[in-house]
Amino acid sequence: MMRRKPLRPRSGFTLIELLVVIAIIAVLIGLLLPAVQKVREAANRIACQNNCKQIGLALMNYESTYGKFPPASQIPWWRGVQDHDDFMDFTLPFGPNWAMLLLPFVEQDPLYVQANPQAYPGVPIVQGTVPTGTYQDWRNFANQDLKVFQCPSDPYNREHYMDPQVAPGDWARGNYGVTAGWEDYDHVANGGVKITTKRGPVKGLASSPFMSANYGSRIGDDTDGTSNTIVLAELRAGKSNLDPRGVWALGFPSSSIVNAGRQAYNPTPNNTLGDSGSDGDEIQSCNLFWNPTIGSVDRLGCIFDGTLMTSGMSRSLHPGGVNVTLGDGSVRFLKDSIDELTWCLLISKADGQVITGDY
Repeated sequence: MMRRKPLRPRSGFTLIELLVVIAIIAVLIGLLLPAVQKVREAANRIACQNNCKQIGLALMNYESTYGKFPPASQIPWWRGVQDHDDFMDFTLPFGPNWAMLLLPFVEQDPLYVQANPQAYPGVPIVQGTVPTGTYQDWRNFANQDLKVFQCPSDPYNREHYMDPQVAPGDWARGNYGVTAGWEDYDHVANGGVKITTKRGPVKGLASSPFMSANYGSRIGDDTDGTSNTIVLAELRAGKSNLDPRGVWALGFPSSSIVNAGRQAYNPTPNNTLGDSGSDGDEIQSCNLFWNPTIGSVDRLGCIFDGTLMTSGMSRSLHPGGVNVTLGDGSVRFLKDSIDELTWCLLISKADGQVITGDY
């Protein structure tokens, strides 16, 4: 008769040992997570820089094809500075912006053909008269998410701008804007040069846009030197679906145009102003979505009582700075610590000043 060996009790983890293992795993995750996030952000920044490079090359190809850069926006019926309310009212029939005109040069030929932005304005324009019946079908194609216009570090560019005031009410986001100097947008329309009268380091200096309303410069117009002029800079996508910032097909400051820096309330990229309700980007309808976190927490400040799209600062979700494209096609990462004067001179093409600040 065979004897059965007594069964040994199975060895296992005690509760204390299990808790220790869990604690070790948690510590390792805590140590590894920042490293993973840094690697991810580094990859995102490189991808963003690649977008800046592609758009910069597209702008150069456009200039080579047409003899000048595309207009930042198109509002040919504008009467002058005295009518700036009409000029920057996005409920009126403004035309397609630089990004829409650039589609064939960023491998988006089918979309360009469908949108047919060159059909704008569609009827003869009498200056000083807001047209009716102008060709606006291009707007129906502004809801397309295009990777070349989106920075992967900004998760808010997935949420469309859905303001019913701006037909058809569905606009895709982007993260890049062409530069129009540091003055308010109506001051530099049609390529006008504006001498700044406000206090600050640029008082008495000439703000000269690279692109503006109804105007695209020639490469030869950049007398400050293409390596000293920013032609494209990053923008943030609004966190609210009523925030028009970072909309690639809207030809307005902070949507697809960068033009700020002339005053202390919006001096440099990613400034932390805005949470007082009276500082930051001057954009339409900010009172609909402004909240106390905008500014010092979000680096996405706006003027609470803003009723016009007159100026917008370059902003990003990259820690410490923004990506920009220079007129010579190179891409740089500018630190938030850049001084106001240097920033302003960099976004103006013919101010005649020597840049001495570090960037």
